[in-house]
Amino acid sequence: MQYGKNPATVGQPQTHGLPTGRAGFHGRGTGGRMKGIPVWLSENAEIVDLLSQFIDRLNTQPATDRQRPVAIILNKKTLPALFRQGAEADHLWDLIQSLQEDHAVIHITPDKRRDPFSPDYMQARLTLQAGGEDILRHWLQRPRGLSPIQRWRKAVEKNRHRFPGDPEKLSAHRIVVPEKEDEAVVAAFVQLSHYSRKKLSLRQLSSRCFWGDSKFLDAREELIRGLYPDLVIQPRPVMASIFIPEAIEGILFIENQDSYTSAITGNPVECKKLILVYAAGFKGSASRIRQADGVSLHYYGKSDTGAKQSLEDWWFKRRSCDWPVWFWGDLDYAGMSILKALKQRFFEIHPWPPGYEPMLELLRQQKGHSPTMAGKQAQQDPDTTGCEFADQVLLPAIRQAQAFIDQEVVFESGALSI
Repeated sequence: MQYGKNPATVGQPQTHGLPTGRAGFHGRGTGGRMKGIPVWLSENAEIVDLLSQFIDRLNTQPATDRQRPVAIILNKKTLPALFRQGAEADHLWDLIQSLQEDHAVIHITPDKRRDPFSPDYMQARLTLQAGGEDILRHWLQRPRGLSPIQRWRKAVEKNRHRFPGDPEKLSAHRIVVPEKEDEAVVAAFVQLSHYSRKKLSLRQLSSRCFWGDSKFLDAREELIRGLYPDLVIQPRPVMASIFIPEAIEGILFIENQDSYTSAITGNPVECKKLILVYAAGFKGSASRIRQADGVSLHYYGKSDTGAKQSLEDWWFKRRSCDWPVWFWGDLDYAGMSILKALKQRFFEIHPWPPGYEPMLELLRQQKGHSPTMAGKQAQQDPDTTGCEFADQVLLPAIRQAQAFIDQEVVFESGALSI
């Protein structure tokens, strides 16, 4: 092994284990550059694999699309045999240096941070020289082809006439689906045209056109509308679970599922005479929640027909509400933001004191959790909600404590699990 070698000598011609003279290559180019295929290349699969990595990277992103030349760092992943030590490693290193000095394919840059007693090749950078791509493609018999993005754009252009809208956004960024060719992915987008008047939801469209994957189009609705301006996409109805007690004294929207299911059993007891509504998270703020075709109301257990009708008449804005309307959720910025959003849809709504007051007391006793503790750093202060109790009491308390309380802490008539 060549430990402690002066980095300045890296790249000097070596002869150990390497054929020299005309026996070492097929033909000689001008200016000292050897253009023939080295006779030793076919006998050194490790070097072939190393050089193939350059071509693999160029096939993924052509040199014309790169700001810097392709480079590979020598390590146990890129060339495992080089790090097994012994005569084989010395031989491989000689061959790599030959690629620089005899063939001008790569340029070797030693790692300045390496231990002075480590081999010269440790974390050395191999950079493909100008003209090196043509040489490697010739040696490895891997001619140039279209780059992945070029193949993608060709597939889109071939089907341009099938899109009523503008396919430029589709063409701009390649969409990769494992085990599917670009042509098949583009064909799936073309299939959407068959459902232009079916009034399907985005997930129904996705599952029908993209191999049963209902979520494929979740983040691509804007792209689809650009391709098919007249495509009718049916909004998914908001799912709201509702429990109606025998005696009714108000309506309570609850943020979290565990608190909702507990409240159905009368825990805390203040819930026993309230209509309970659970609409997961921010879905309760959707504008369509008060439209008959935008919400699906699911009732728990048997419900009085008259109470159910009165609730739906109010829900769909056919009459005013006869009961007070409350919201109860986490005492954090996200919960207050849900209250603010619900206030825009249900103007009668206010924070529910029996739920928030015990949580507020915990917050004042410094028994809350910090945003960092619960991964809530991204929550944004809603500033105001439009509700007096929230704006003058709850939000100022959160800001002062710099802490949050989740609503599941409340149970059994306001007793606290802390």
